[in-house]
Amino acid sequence: MEHSSDPVLPAGVRCSVGDLCRWLGAAGPVCSGDALLFPTRRVRAGGHLVHEGAPFENLYFVGAGTFKCVQTDQDGYELVQAFALRGDSIGLDGYGTGRYLASAVALEDSVVAVLPWRDVAGVERGSTALQDLLLRAASRELQRKNAVLQVMAAVGAEVRVARFLLQMTGRQAALGFSSHRVSLRMSRRDIASHLGIAHETVSRSLSALADWGYIRVSHRDVEILDAPALAQFQRYTRKGHEPAAPWERPQAPARPWKAADPRGRVPRAAPSASNGPA
Repeated sequence: MEHSSDPVLPAGVRCSVGDLCRWLGAAGPVCSGDALLFPTRRVRAGGHLVHEGAPFENLYFVGAGTFKCVQTDQDGYELVQAFALRGDSIGLDGYGTGRYLASAVALEDSVVAVLPWRDVAGVERGSTALQDLLLRAASRELQRKNAVLQVMAAVGAEVRVARFLLQMTGRQAALGFSSHRVSLRMSRRDIASHLGIAHETVSRSLSALADWGYIRVSHRDVEILDAPALAQFQRYTRKGHEPAAPWERPQAPARPWKAADPRGRVPRAAPSASNGPA
């Protein structure tokens, strides 16, 4: 399976604005004409990059690895707001309040570029490249938040999981990785928190999508078998839809995962209207 992370950058390497633009997939003449350099920091898996409520001092860009951004409610429960991949910024939400609104925890060994805000604010007006970078970072942050709203708009758990998988593969395809395979660095519990469902429901939804022939799951590795059908499925916003069996779909792949069953079992039936996709 292909992994979601980049080769880990050497610790201590300094990055230019052009490097950061390339991480965002936005390299061009505007980004290449700036000599500003920023340090990098390595964060081990499980380590905190920033803590919720800490003073806002730095803006970070992910150069390799994956982070989860979490808030803690009054009862101590964590809410996973987002997953940050290469090119994503972390900490921008702290600019307005002066404090970080969420913690950022590395899900694997990761590397970030560190932009001290005091230094950035001093040169930003005179640097077209840095201005462009910050605007792109803000725009990308809004796109991430909009993607979360699209996921949460789905009533059915299976549709939420389908949308999440398609968004993750889409983000990783934009980084040059496979568009149909993804290695999920986050736990089922993290996904559940992000999607607003129980972690057991995440496992059941993945199993249902696999039974319906959309995906194949092996631990944290997911392969999308029928991308057009999964894309169609994730668009449903009303209750009562039951997906067709994979072998009943036009131009669908064969079903060797069921046909070889010596006991002649058939795929699990799609859920009833009360439990089915939104």
